[in-house]
Amino acid sequence: MIKCLLNNQILNEYVPNKSSFNKWLYAIDFKKDAELNIKIVNPEEMRNYNKIYRNINKVSDTLAFPTEKHVIENKVILGDIVMCANKINEDAIEYNKKKVERWAHLTIHSALHLIGYTHDNQDEQDNMENMEIDILKKFSILNPYNF
Repeated sequence: MIKCLLNNQILNEYVPNKSSFNKWLYAIDFKKDAELNIKIVNPEEMRNYNKIYRNINKVSDTLAFPTEKHVIENKVILGDIVMCANKINEDAIEYNKKKVERWAHLTIHSALHLIGYTHDNQDEQDNMENMEIDILKKFSILNPYNF
């Protein structure tokens, strides 16, 4: 089971509460006790993360930073997820999705990256997207890739 530590200093944007994040993470089939950090940031902070770690000057919705699977107190430490509240909420509107559903999708997507899933080729992308779709169904959230 995956749990999160939440660091949110953003007050002027919709951000789900910690129990929502944990509910979505619990739905991922991960056999060991695990933990990850979620940091909610503003667009300027996200732009800085992208400049530093990806050498691009843009605001993205999320970034995932996997660790080398350290184990502390019998918990696997998976890594960090950085999420830009403003970008996620704006994209939800643009894609005609509910904000909470967009947050659920991106949380699950990012956590899957932390446990090793990628979308570097079509087979991996199809596998990861199908996993996301199946997990989101547990919350009655429709396929997020249908626009």
